[in-house]
Amino acid sequence: MDKEHYGVCRWDKNGYESWTPFGKINMFDSGGQRAVELFLLSAAACLNFYLVEYVRNRNLPVRELHVRCDGDMLKAPERVGKMTTVVRIDADLSDKDRAKMVKMCERACKVMNTLKDSPTIEVVIQAIDTQR
Repeated sequence: MDKEHYGVCRWDKNGYESWTPFGKINMFDSGGQRAVELFLLSAAACLNFYLVEYVRNRNLPVRELHVRCDGDMLKAPERVGKMTTVVRIDADLSDKDRAKMVKMCERACKVMNTLKDSPTIEVVIQAIDTQR
C-alpha cells in the first residue's frame, strides 16, 4: 500500500481499497461511499473544522455547528456544476458575528480555496508490464 500519499484508491479482482495516511475508507462495491459524496463531504468537513477552531479559540457560546454541502450535477462532462454550502450555527450570536465567523473560516478552508481557484491537474500514467 502506498500510504504516504493522500487519497489512494486501488482496485483488483478482490475489489476496491481506498485510504489516506489516517486510515482506510470504504468505497464503491465495498459497501462504502462514492467519490462525489466524499468530495462534498471534504468541503463540509474542512469548513466545519475551521468553524470549530474559531469557536474554541474565542470561547464563543456555540452549542452546535452543522455544515452541509450539496452538489448539483451537470453533464458534458459529468461534474458537480454548483456546490451549495449551508452552515447552521446554534449559538447566542448576532447575524453579523455569524457572518464574520463563516467568512473568516471559509477563507481559511483549504478545500474551499482549492475549489474557488482551480488547481492545475496532472494525470500521470504508470504502466505495469507483466508480460516480460
